[in-house]
Amino acid sequence: MARFFPLIMALQAFCLYHAYSNKINQKWYWIILFFPFIGSLIYLYSNFYSQRNLDTVAEGVKETFVKNYTIDKLERNLKFSNTFSNKVELADEYHKVGEYERALDLYNSCKEGIHEDDPSLLSKLIRSHYALENFEEVTQYGLQLVNDREFKSSAEKSMYAWSFSEIGNQEKAIEVFEELDIQFSNYQGRIDYIHFLIHTENHLQAREKINTILEELESMDSFEKKLNKAIIKEVKYLDKTT
Repeated sequence: MARFFPLIMALQAFCLYHAYSNKINQKWYWIILFFPFIGSLIYLYSNFYSQRNLDTVAEGVKETFVKNYTIDKLERNLKFSNTFSNKVELADEYHKVGEYERALDLYNSCKEGIHEDDPSLLSKLIRSHYALENFEEVTQYGLQLVNDREFKSSAEKSMYAWSFSEIGNQEKAIEVFEELDIQFSNYQGRIDYIHFLIHTENHLQAREKINTILEELESMDSFEKKLNKAIIKEVKYLDKTT
C-alpha cells in the first residue's frame, strides 16, 4: 500500500485544488481530507462522470505534477501543425514560465500576412520586449496601438509609459501615464502611475493621487469593494508608506 501513497497524495491534492478553484461545496473538503483515496474517487465520480471529463482530469493531474508537461504538449502540437494559434499558445506558455526569448521568437514568427498588425499580437510583443528590457522596441510597438481601444487602459500601456521613462523621455512617460489616470476606473494603471511618481520623487503629486483613489474606493458599495479587494490592499499600503 505504501508504494501507492504518492499517487494517492497527488490525487487528493488535485481534488482539493479543483474544489478550491471551482468553489465546490465545503463538504467535499472534509470528504477528501478524511478519506484521501475513497473520498477523492467519489469526488471525481461526482464531478467528472463522462469519459471526456475523465480525460480532462487526467490532463489536469499531469499539468499539476509533471514538470514542463504543458510545454511539451504544446511543442508537439506545433510540430504536428505549424499554425498561428499553435505558435501563439506555445509562446504564451513560454512567457508564463519566464522563457521570454523563446516566446519573443515565436511571436515574431507570427507577425506576417494578416497578422502583421494584429493588436493582440502586438500587445504580446510588448510584454516580451518589456520583460527583456528592450524598451525602445516597446515604445515602437506601443505607438502602433495608441488608437486601439483595448490598449487604452491595459497593462501593456503602463509598460509603454515606463519604457519611455527608461529611455530617458520623462515628458512622454508622464503624458502616457496621464492618459491612464481615468477617474473611477483603471485602478491598476493609476497605481502604476503612482509608483512612477514615487520613483521620480514627485511625492506630493503621488500623495494627491493616492487620496483621490482612496476617496473613490470609499464611495464603493460592498460588492464593488470585494471586486477591487487587491486594489484596495495595494492603495492602503501606498497610503501608509508614501
